[in-house]
Amino acid sequence: MNFLKSSLWLGLALASIYSTIAVKSIQATEIPTQTYDMINEDNSWAGTLEAPNFSAITLRSLGSFSASGFIPDDYVGYSLGRQWQAGDAVIDVLKLGDLDEALGIGRMRLGEIVTKSGHQFHEVTLDRLGFIEEQTVASFIQANPQLKSESIENVPPLADLVTLIYGDRARIILSLPVQVLIDVRHQSQFNPISLNKSLKTSSNKTFTLSQSETQAPKIEISEVEMGELDLSQYTLEDVSGMEDSFVEDFEGWKNEYAGEVEGLADISLDNFPNPVATTLAFVSRVDTIWSDAHGEIKSGQSVAGSNIAGYAVPCQTQCAHIELDDLENSGRDIRWISEGRRWMLGNDPNNANICPEAPWGVDGGEGILGEVNCGKEPTGRNPFGPTFKVALWNVDETTDTAETSIFFRICIRFPVDLGCTPYFIGPIPWLPANREDWIILGPGL
Repeated sequence: MNFLKSSLWLGLALASIYSTIAVKSIQATEIPTQTYDMINEDNSWAGTLEAPNFSAITLRSLGSFSASGFIPDDYVGYSLGRQWQAGDAVIDVLKLGDLDEALGIGRMRLGEIVTKSGHQFHEVTLDRLGFIEEQTVASFIQANPQLKSESIENVPPLADLVTLIYGDRARIILSLPVQVLIDVRHQSQFNPISLNKSLKTSSNKTFTLSQSETQAPKIEISEVEMGELDLSQYTLEDVSGMEDSFVEDFEGWKNEYAGEVEGLADISLDNFPNPVATTLAFVSRVDTIWSDAHGEIKSGQSVAGSNIAGYAVPCQTQCAHIELDDLENSGRDIRWISEGRRWMLGNDPNNANICPEAPWGVDGGEGILGEVNCGKEPTGRNPFGPTFKVALWNVDETTDTAETSIFFRICIRFPVDLGCTPYFIGPIPWLPANREDWIILGPGL
């Protein structure tokens, strides 16, 4: 292993590190980690730090929830309401809108998602870009304005949809520019066509288009959904320039689940427009693990809380926690800033629910959405920035072991700034915090 020339100041002490890649298994979920050997100033070994390797961690690799939960409400056309059970995959519960503020998904081009996940344009069919199915012809064209001057016959899904609707009469339309499908000023070129036809889809949905010789269709073609086609027959390569369209260009994209957009769940968390912070600043060693029998934790002792309440929230009762320390047996007279500080358990040991059954926890969230979940979230820290929160989730004093979990939140900034929910979408198993382990605290000490 190559010695890293840079050194890391940990509070008031200096430690040098070696690095290698490893994968740590936790509750049937593999969280890729990067292992750092912690070295004393006298070059003696002081244990290891298993830091998350965000160059290898993806939404898919986060695995599944370890407990159930729910969100009850919808806001401004964005469907917040949902529920999840223990064992449900994270990518089947988190939506693009949930992750947009944290990762910047809306600002990603479709082609960027495909290439960053290691796929090829000709491999990705339109049915694997989940929000395409719900696009109308009009919204599909608006999201791909480069198509407007193309002949309809040169855009396979639009050509097939026109043919499906108009049958033999489509031949007088296919040579026209795509613009006519959404521009009423040009529709007079083909609207007078007499039509009385049922449109059937692979999902067995049926609706009837009918008109007289002089009336426009009762259902305008611009309002027909792309999902009326078998979208598995078309690839991203079939629609010229579509790879340059942004996710946020498509209507309703925020309501799509992360697992329904080909490749998105396979992009590393440090490769999004808003990458997860990978800092190793402020790390500390777990000295002792205590049960709730050890009583009160005062504000000056605490290193846990929230980004709203601060990270020194006290605990009056049932204060299970891990106690932090500096290098073991280092013989130093200098105390680190984290020495003797305590990180409390994030969940109520008697009830894993936060709201409404047990409105405990710490204040979190902001704006209107800050009222969701009783305005509460598990006490913990944000060592890797705002994407998710880490909470101490289980401790066992008899075995000197501790588990952590992570929690996501939802922020809505457009069209109206509704703020953010507390961090409560979880728990999702994360890395352990056992005795003698080194853990990352992040800023806020």
